[in-house]
Amino acid sequence: MITLRVEVEEEKDLSILRKVLTELGLKFSFDEKEHVFESLSDAAIYGIQEGLNDLENGRVYSHEDAKSRLNDKISEMRVKYAGQ
Repeated sequence: MITLRVEVEEEKDLSILRKVLTELGLKFSFDEKEHVFESLSDAAIYGIQEGLNDLENGRVYSHEDAKSRLNDKISEMRVKYAGQ
């Protein structure tokens, strides 16, 4: 099986495309949803890839652990800068 992806900008062209595909005897379906990944910026894609790399390499923290680490750091900063 081969999948063919065609982007149609004009909705009126869909009926013509449907007729051509039917006349050719091809099985087809229309997916009119915008694919989320197509609208992502390069920076967003890079960030997602880096996050997946972190996950694969065990560089992640649970929600509770991250919250605890942040609270500890905030407490440390309060003590450090309280006298200023």
